Formats: sequence, structure tokens, C-alpha cells
Amino acid sequence: MSDMIISLDQGSSSSRAALIEARTGKIIAKKFVSVPFEASQNTVSYDGAALFNTQMEALQEMLDYTGSGQIKAIALTAQRSTIVLWDKETGSALCPILSWLDGRAAQISALNPLSQEVFHQKTGLYNTPYFSAPKIKWCLENYPHVKKAYEVGRLCVGPVASFILWRMSEGKIFACDPTFAQRTLLFNINTQTWDEELLKSFGLTKTILPEIKHSFDDYGSYENIPVKLCLGDQQAASAACGLLEQGNANINYGTGAFFLLNIGQERAFVDGILTSLSWDSKERKCDYILEAPLNTAGSLFTWMQKLGFDFSLQNLKDIATKAKNDILFLPALGGLGAPLWNYKLKPVIAGLEVSSTKEDIIFSAVRGLNFVMTDIIYYLKSKGYSISSLQMSGGLSKDGVLPQLQSDILQIPLTQQDEKETTLIGAAAVCAKNMDIDVDAWQTNLKSFTPQISSEEAAKQYVRWRKFFEWAIKQSF
Repeated sequence: MSDMIISLDQGSSSSRAALIEARTGKIIAKKFVSVPFEASQNTVSYDGAALFNTQMEALQEMLDYTGSGQIKAIALTAQRSTIVLWDKETGSALCPILSWLDGRAAQISALNPLSQEVFHQKTGLYNTPYFSAPKIKWCLENYPHVKKAYEVGRLCVGPVASFILWRMSEGKIFACDPTFAQRTLLFNINTQTWDEELLKSFGLTKTILPEIKHSFDDYGSYENIPVKLCLGDQQAASAACGLLEQGNANINYGTGAFFLLNIGQERAFVDGILTSLSWDSKERKCDYILEAPLNTAGSLFTWMQKLGFDFSLQNLKDIATKAKNDILFLPALGGLGAPLWNYKLKPVIAGLEVSSTKEDIIFSAVRGLNFVMTDIIYYLKSKGYSISSLQMSGGLSKDGVLPQLQSDILQIPLTQQDEKETTLIGAAAVCAKNMDIDVDAWQTNLKSFTPQISSEEAAKQYVRWRKFFEWAIKQSF
């Protein structure tokens, strides 16, 4: 067996690990472990021990499969804005881990004295309850033992990746890379440091925060295997989808949905769009990425299933075939993200008839995601940004329905990763590239999609969508 890299991906619904052949990029083995979570209106949280244990269970299965002798490195990626507060003496989480989807800190965001312009220019992001700093302050105000740990100097605060690294290294490593640090709203992307003005606005100090390292760096070891990469999940997925070059774009449909466009190493700030960071190393500065997240994608269909819609996303192609009535659906579950950032919006459906079916409604939700993503791409084009190539990834795009819809409405060709596990592959690819392994030789299977409707039909559909959209955002209350 040749040299291997183990990729770890701690995600919103599962902790995953994959054993990846360094020479070819082929997945030799993989393990997914569901992560239990608590969810109710506006709140989503995890138990710290359960979250860590699920990731270690997945890792251990990879080690049991091959042993540690042929593992060159471990690459870690994770959900970015989910935040953990733990005791540096015990390593235990001091309160529930608030997911990036958790919005209970909305009032804290609203009361921050700094303007959104300041946040955008310093962090590349906007002050919303879905990033970490408002959650940190909310926990300090609502969990007395968290506040006590802060006062006596025992509080550690960091993204999920930092918590996992701390536990894996038995407290020796307290660190993260810029792609994670940025999502706290406390990291200045211009200076690449924790920012005193931002910290002060939330009443925090940088003593509780992790050391900033490069994405590819020394993150300790586990069972004598070096941990060499710490990278945000969307950046990892995009690395597997050709986003390594300026002008390349990627749409990733997972629990949420994200559009990312590589704009090179010159910073740019576009109203309503996030300016994010790609991976870096000691030898390479990060590229800048224009990022536009939707608040929902896979979570929209989980919600619909909880409402009583009996269907499986594995049958999406069949659902699309059975859908006959043209219903319009604004997928504003938890509001809308870029470029509106309106969290008061709610889902809106229009066009229901007596003959409407379950399949009509489900497919209208799929089309709604496609249209909202199209809105984002057209918005960026209106700001002067062009796309040299577009690739789609993520579990929701697997059967080809979303890629075809996107190609049709945009009237451009696009490609789709045949490999579903782009986040795991991408983390391994960045790690391998920095270990002088030729990742260009990795086998990638891409499916191509070209428009199957006329430009006139595409324009007609989009005009109808925009009329509905303008009406729907006024109806949502």
C-alpha cells in the first residue's frame, strides 16, 4: 500500500474521515458518524464530548484499517462558524456548542457599536448572529460557569477545529488558521491578526483565542502522525473543485449553499458579499475569495421532511420528472444570506392549485435554491466580475438535477465533481500539494452540463422569478 493522507471533516450533521492515497487522490476507505444535535426555533447546538467522540471514532476506523506506518499526514477541516468554549484545565466544553446555524445572539449583534462597514472592511464579513463573536458574548452572559472560567483565566474559545486539535494533542496545540479565525468576526484580514477594536466591541480579550498559524503548518501529532493542515470546510471543498486559480468559481450545495469566486491576491470588497480567504502556507500567501452563502440548502429539505413531506433526496431526479405544475418557492428558511442579509424573511410559496402535488412543491424548493444562487451570480457580474469556469459540488448536486437547472438558467456550461466527498478530497489535496506531491496527477472525474433550454426561455423564467421574488420579500413577515 502506498503513502496515505487521512482527511478529517467535522461537519454540521456528521463527523467524517477518509483514507486517501497520496499518489492518486483515490479514497481507499471512509467512515461517517452522525453527530447528535439539539434544534428548535432559532437554536442549534451540540454536546462537546459527543462531537469530539464522533470525530475520533471516524479517525480510529481509518487507523484500524491501515495502521499508522503509511500515513504521511492528517488534514483537518471542519464547519467554520460553530464555536466551542471549553475549560483549559479539563478540556471539556463548558456549555453547549452553538452551531453556525444558531441565531439566538441576534440582539447582541444588533447592539454592537461598530458599523457594518467597519466589520466588512476589517473582517470581510458582516456582523450577524451566525458568525462566532456574538455567540461568544451570549454564552458569557447566559452561562455563569463560562463567565467564571473567563474571569479566572481558564477559558479557551475557538472554532470546532481548534477544539479538536486541543483534544487530539492533549492541550499542547491551541491554534487555527486564518480561514477559521476570520469566521469569529474578531480577525482582521488586512493585518492577519486578532483585532483589538473588534474584540473591545464585544467585550472580549485575545487571551481566550487560539494562536493563528498557516493553513499548512505544524499542528502537532496524533499517534506519531503529523497533523499538517487546518482549513475551513468551504475552502477545502473549493480546493477540490478547481478554485485554486483566479477566475474559477464553485457552487457547493450541502447543509447550506455557498458560491465562491477566486479573485487572486488583491483584496476587494463588494457590498453584500463576503471577502473570504483561501489556504496559505509559509511559502504562499492566501488568495481572496468572494463568497456568497445561502442560509439553507440541505437543511431546507430536512425541514420539509419534518413537516410531513415523505421523500428522499436520493430520488430527486424522479421527483423532478413527476413535477408538472409551475410553483414558485422562496427558500428563505432562516432568512436570506448574501447579498440581502435579511434574517426576518421566511419561506414563501406561490402558485398552488387544486392539482398541485407533493412533487411540485419539493421541486419548486430545488428551483428556488437555483434561482437565489443565480441572483447572486448576476449580482456579481453587475459589479464587473467574470467567471472563467464554474464547477458544482456537494451532496445535493450529486444526481445532476441542480447542475442542469443552473446551466439552463445561467445559459453557460458547467462541470460537476463526480466525487461527492469534495471536502475530504480537497483537504487532502491542499495537504499533499504542500508536501510536494503532484496533485495535478490526481484522478478527477467531471460531468459536463450545457444549457438544454433556449436563451429566450431562460430569460422568461428568470423574469418571472424576479417578479415573484420582489413580491415575496414584501409578503414575508
